[in-house]
Amino acid sequence: MDKLEKGPKEIFSPEIQKDLLLLEEQEGSVNFKFGVLYTKPSQLTDDEMLSNENGSEEFNQFVSLLGNRVRLKGWDKYRGGLDVKGDMTGEYSAYTIYEGHEIMFHVSTMLPYSKDNRQQVERKRHIGNDIVNIVYVDGGATQMSQFNPAFIKSQFTRIL
Repeated sequence: MDKLEKGPKEIFSPEIQKDLLLLEEQEGSVNFKFGVLYTKPSQLTDDEMLSNENGSEEFNQFVSLLGNRVRLKGWDKYRGGLDVKGDMTGEYSAYTIYEGHEIMFHVSTMLPYSKDNRQQVERKRHIGNDIVNIVYVDGGATQMSQFNPAFIKSQFTRIL
């Protein structure tokens, strides 16, 4: 251990320099997609929560704190799996850059709603596959205490 020099070392090998540069570029380009689920008081299943066509004014203000409302059609930045050509995944979403990382939010009320699909599979497909889900419980602290994360069924999302 005494023979090891401490401190940074200059790398002279072109192969290692190239690999380190590639690693640094990859690290700086990590982007994220987060789900945002709106729930009303007394909703007990994810099917009910995903069927909310609109959020409250307070919810919409909350989403605006998370990121800017962006038009998806023609969007040329990180899209987080959303369609940017034909409005297949909604017309708008919320997007931000945080510490150099792009974040696209999959907001339940901005994703397409289907009256014929009780489970809202299209919404569940995006939100259910996000590693991070933010659940906005409308109605304040009283309603928050009645929310149980187990109401949301997903094989991918883990509740800790």
